[in-house]
Amino acid sequence: MGQVGHDYDVIVVGAGVGGICAALATARMRSKVLLIEQMNEIGGTGVHSAVSLVCKFRDYSGRVINNGIHRELFPSAYRHIGLFGEEEMVPTYDEGELKATYEALLEAETTLTVWTGTTVKRVYVEDGTIESLLLDGNRQEIVRGVVFLDATADGNLSALAGAEYRIGRELDGRMQSATVTFKLSGFDPELLRIPAFTTWGGIRSLRQELTVIYQRMKEEGRTSNTRLSVLCFPYPDGKALLFNSTAVTEVDPTSEDLIKSGMKEGIKQAGELVEAIRQHPAFCEAQVDFMASKLGVREGRRVTGDYVLTEEDCLSAKTFDDMVAACAYELDIHDPLGGGAKLVPIGGAGYYHIPYRSIIAKGFSNLLLSSRCISGTHEAHSSYRVMSGISAIGEAAGTAAAIMVATTPKIRATYGRPISGMCCRLADSL
Repeated sequence: MGQVGHDYDVIVVGAGVGGICAALATARMRSKVLLIEQMNEIGGTGVHSAVSLVCKFRDYSGRVINNGIHRELFPSAYRHIGLFGEEEMVPTYDEGELKATYEALLEAETTLTVWTGTTVKRVYVEDGTIESLLLDGNRQEIVRGVVFLDATADGNLSALAGAEYRIGRELDGRMQSATVTFKLSGFDPELLRIPAFTTWGGIRSLRQELTVIYQRMKEEGRTSNTRLSVLCFPYPDGKALLFNSTAVTEVDPTSEDLIKSGMKEGIKQAGELVEAIRQHPAFCEAQVDFMASKLGVREGRRVTGDYVLTEEDCLSAKTFDDMVAACAYELDIHDPLGGGAKLVPIGGAGYYHIPYRSIIAKGFSNLLLSSRCISGTHEAHSSYRVMSGISAIGEAAGTAAAIMVATTPKIRATYGRPISGMCCRLADSL
């Protein structure tokens, strides 16, 4: 069964932005935290399937609504005024710098332990309370905790624990298309119509120039990519571009075989796109610095919580009494059948609340959700799934976990379960 190992106050599974923000928030409240990651390196999608863009975190007036650990991760983005004018700089990040920031922040917390290359093989549950986890990989042991946080993008911990979840859209269960991103450098901006490609006006013009060539390739049947246009973003140093412009359908992140086949198709599409891009005079000698090591999956399980956030909640800028986080990013559904993506703006002031009830796994007393696997519909998920939203959700879940630990009577040797009514009181505290 595995050797009984360590006891922790809080155990976070998944070291992407949600898990890292959750672990940091918990550790900063002096709880003993274990952060587990199945990959050999931390970082999640933001590092291993980089998108470059720092997604919207302001309301329509320019007021910052994601102002916690997110600011520590992307400080330069906060120097932008948050508008999309032609001369406004595009807020982007370098995935290598982000990973270094993650590592520095985690290493600074003395009560936080990080285990990579480690998976959860089994979850031990008694009467709706998770007691312990059986681990595999680099660490093969049983770990116990008071509170458990599912920071896996696809709700893997919750599924293993037997939690209720949904996957895909209501119509047919299909999920948003996935992507393989890649980085290009070694091009000549002076050969672009607008050389200042780090501005919104410049990047839009560059995309239009490349889209003309790409569409010609599509018309000639030389690519299987169903995207309608080319999407790319500048790196902060102005020396490279990150392309997020492939569309891989029929990907289910809960199927290892479909992930492998999706990655193969994404690499193929990326290679075809590079071929098209190099037909532009500015890019004839451009080099591919990397293709993402991980398939960029936009959607997985959505664990059912005490409240299911809906499309209407997002578009109507709904507020909640038990609000713990907020999101300003548009609804952004990448067509599960391929093709384009449609951005639908948030109503009202331009942001909506994430209620505490949506990060509580229904039927469990000590399982919180701290990544895109929170309780919401397919449509709502397309908005809060980005790093600005998930960082806030993760920080909220981590804070809640620390409060649960601080206010839960426990015997250190056996870790008793949280007391009845804890969820309601946490909402008041937050």
